[in-house]
Amino acid sequence: MELTLASAFSQEGLLGHAAYVLLVLSMLMRTLVWLRIFVIASAILGISYAVFILGDPVSTFWETCLVVVNIAQLLLTHWRSLRARFTEAESHFIARHLPGLGRGDARALIDLGRWVVLKEGACLAVEGQPVEQLSYIADGTADVRVAHVRVSSCGLGDFVGEMTAMTGLPATATVVATGPLTVWQIDAARLREISRRRDDLSRELEAAFARNYRDKIVMMNELVSAGAVPA
Repeated sequence: MELTLASAFSQEGLLGHAAYVLLVLSMLMRTLVWLRIFVIASAILGISYAVFILGDPVSTFWETCLVVVNIAQLLLTHWRSLRARFTEAESHFIARHLPGLGRGDARALIDLGRWVVLKEGACLAVEGQPVEQLSYIADGTADVRVAHVRVSSCGLGDFVGEMTAMTGLPATATVVATGPLTVWQIDAARLREISRRRDDLSRELEAAFARNYRDKIVMMNELVSAGAVPA
């Protein structure tokens, strides 16, 4: 096809425009699955344009490679989702805090951390010191203390260190187990690293932290109203 203004806006040219429109739209997708779907659709139109309009074997080859790679990645993602298995505690964690993650991604995140059982008196965070790991409480309770004064408590489904693990800033309170605790923990440095590399995971975690922080404020207000902690 000869490159002219008329050819650019011809019916044949519109096929090429559509391929690039889909490619641009793929960059706007918030999840990798939809990004890959749009890239595949763009590449298929690109193949049609290269074969039937341009007769360009080079473009046809690379557009085909793009389709094959993205289909392979979608199949791999689906396979990981099918393989993912979760304990009851892990399922509760995902349903409450990571509903937007695919099963495979959720499994990969949990595997980056570890499940541990802590004894009474164990500290999950120390006021004024950097938080070394983000903790999720699956069973048990912990007191939240500021200047050695109990101001609130944490329990099933709560994060500990969510606001400071992502920033590296010192903890604003000390959190101490009031009895045996079952927690999932992930190193703060590792969490910050994967959050920088995965925008979708970062958004999901930030939303989970915001919801949990809101719930903690409600809990603290209820304890103050009941006279269980100082106002």
